[in-house]
Amino acid sequence: MGSKVCAIVGMGTGVGAAVARRFGAEGYCVAMISRNAGKLERYEHELAARGVTAQGFVADAGSDESILCAIESMRHAMPPPEVLVFNAAVPRESAPSVLDPEALAADLRIGVLGALIAARAVLPAMRAAGQGSILFTGGGLAMEPVAAAASLSVQKAALRNLVFSLHQELSPAGVHAAIVTIAGVLREGSMLDSARVADAFWTLHSQPGGQFAREIVLS
Repeated sequence: MGSKVCAIVGMGTGVGAAVARRFGAEGYCVAMISRNAGKLERYEHELAARGVTAQGFVADAGSDESILCAIESMRHAMPPPEVLVFNAAVPRESAPSVLDPEALAADLRIGVLGALIAARAVLPAMRAAGQGSILFTGGGLAMEPVAAAASLSVQKAALRNLVFSLHQELSPAGVHAAIVTIAGVLREGSMLDSARVADAFWTLHSQPGGQFAREIVLS
């Protein structure tokens, strides 16, 4: 197994799969974290057909213990990740006036607290190495909320602020925290297709120290 690892929390079709292909094409092994074991197995086979080494780890992004257990299992199976991509969120449809507060809290646990837990879990090794990237999938709803998607708007706004804070804290240590903000709807073959999003993640990871951007906005 190669020494370079890209870990993806919230592996799925679209952004997750595109990021796996992009980093795999650059010689990275891919660690995939998702709730669905069957889909993880399918992604393993799809990536293997492209010559990419990938391994799935089952976890629920809404459970701190589950995320930490998956990352610990990953540590035993692979070298520490050089890149973490957090791609989990809850696309709940609800206007704010009828949004169940408990549902919003549960969504934030996945889309924001899950991001923090995952980042904290990989940080010690990155700090020790003096390098690494912790990257997140953001959304245009962080800048222009939509009433019918109140929960996701709040998740992405909170995540964006968290990432900017991480960027400020970690950049001096050589660790790059940044977010790819997708300001629109993903559509294959358009200017907002998953391959372009994956390229943005690669661009962020490739930036040298002293030139770390905290965000790329795609529209």
